[in-house]
Amino acid sequence: MRTEKSEEREPDGTARRRKWIRRVPAGVVGVAAVSLIALTVSPVNAEPDGRAKPPRGRNPLPAPPQIRDLDFLLGSYTCEYTPPPGGTAAVLKLTTRRALGGHYFYTDATLEPGNVVGRSAFGWNPVDGKFINQYHDNWGSSGNYTSSGWKDGHLIFKGPLTQVITPNATGQTSGVKLDLMDDYQVLGRGHFKNSTSFTFPDGSTLQGSYDCRRQ
Repeated sequence: MRTEKSEEREPDGTARRRKWIRRVPAGVVGVAAVSLIALTVSPVNAEPDGRAKPPRGRNPLPAPPQIRDLDFLLGSYTCEYTPPPGGTAAVLKLTTRRALGGHYFYTDATLEPGNVVGRSAFGWNPVDGKFINQYHDNWGSSGNYTSSGWKDGHLIFKGPLTQVITPNATGQTSGVKLDLMDDYQVLGRGHFKNSTSFTFPDGSTLQGSYDCRRQ
């Protein structure tokens, strides 16, 4: 039952969060995804390498051993999504494969309801000694996350996410900038959980989780 007090106008931030919960699926694993920027860089004063080149199609540099810590993601999964209060339950389909000679894992995902199609690119940053997860989707959302690796059974990625609220074909729409945390736990062979947390600019948070089983 509404009262006079309940009809007072909500603060803008509260109204926006409610709209986001109601209309936007809460992220895609590593659900976490990303805006990919390709840069071609030539080292200063570097000279061309005149030595014989390896045959086309072969990667002369093997994948880093650290990437094996992400093997639990490989394959096709169906994930049941438990949303934050006020959200909508959803089903996430994931398929992860090796890419670029095993240096990266590409995860293609679909989330229903919402018709969200996204891709995550997981890899190892050998300079900073961290895992990376770069995300983007067909709504125009993008994210960029890092992880220091497994600790006490948890693999935690953190980073900024720009989440589109209302998809729009004009290329201009509203959205919100969040801090995302993905907390992965392997529960068994072909079974993992990802607990997600979204932090808004005002410091408030929303939490949900994905229970994923290999098909």
